[in-house]
Amino acid sequence: MNEAENIVSIHPRFNDEFFGFDKIEDLFLNLLNKKSISNAYLFNGVKGIGKATFAYRLARCLLKKKENTKLLDSLYTSKESNLFKSIANLSHPDINIIEANLEKKKISIENLKPLKKNIYVTSLESDYKVIIIDSLDDFAIQSKKQSFSSLLKLLEDCPSNCIFFLISHSLQNVPDTIKSRCQKIYFNPIPRATLRKWFENSKLVDKKNIDVLINLSNGSLGRALNIVNNNIFFDVYNCANEVIFNFKDISKTQINSLFSMYNKDLSIDDFLLVIQINIIEAIKKEIEEKKNVDKEVIEIFINLFFEINKKINNSKTFELDSVQIINTVEYIFIKKSEQLKKYKNG
Repeated sequence: MNEAENIVSIHPRFNDEFFGFDKIEDLFLNLLNKKSISNAYLFNGVKGIGKATFAYRLARCLLKKKENTKLLDSLYTSKESNLFKSIANLSHPDINIIEANLEKKKISIENLKPLKKNIYVTSLESDYKVIIIDSLDDFAIQSKKQSFSSLLKLLEDCPSNCIFFLISHSLQNVPDTIKSRCQKIYFNPIPRATLRKWFENSKLVDKKNIDVLINLSNGSLGRALNIVNNNIFFDVYNCANEVIFNFKDISKTQINSLFSMYNKDLSIDDFLLVIQINIIEAIKKEIEEKKNVDKEVIEIFINLFFEINKKINNSKTFELDSVQIINTVEYIFIKKSEQLKKYKNG
């Protein structure tokens, strides 16, 4: 795909479309019509699935001026409305948006401080005040404990008309104290059949790449769009597939070639996730195609998967250098490959 054909990815606050989560939409329509909306919701699920898009969609509906008592039948707000435009250009007085700094890609404790004052100010144009934090995963390591403590205090003391929409891609990393104060809404990964239907009807997706794209998407349309715009994903996938599906016969040079593909065009999370997806496929193939499953082989692959997972979590927790993480995972690959060769030849 050339640059002119790239699919443009827009910020969630500019998006008026939302697909695939009718049950969640119906849930909130019911809550709004019954006037039983809670103070805090924690939207969780894989990154790029539409959690933030829905948060803005719901916020716009909450902040509409109620001119009659007619029941709502949709959360939709037209892009042409003044409300949509004011939220999109960050000028609406009754919404506060906290998101990662574009340069550092982190949310610091300083970003949260204005909320202490803002949530107690009377709403000016609507019945509610809305706070969107996108995402809790972006809290800076140095101040993460303080940030969550500050957020907890806000959740405990906020006025009844103040509504928090918190977004997380990794619910296990959110403190229990925060989770206990929120209604948790899980966004399921988009079914493979639905993704396939979308991709098959798209003129921008190469049909020969659809199966790989579905595997790499991990149920996330946002992730899929990122992959379509960046062919390096397919290159890494094909190389990782070759290495993992021939793991017992692979050489150190071939493993080195795979890890040398890591560069600035792909985040460390994305690079390692592509590898993990191939490991999962290898495990499934080992189980599905053999009557007598080799438990030792399965165990080696499972250990390899979780070793990578551990390194990903460590890189986030301690903000480790990505090149160092890549080198460590490459070393693990070499040792596991040698272990499998020794087992097969033993």
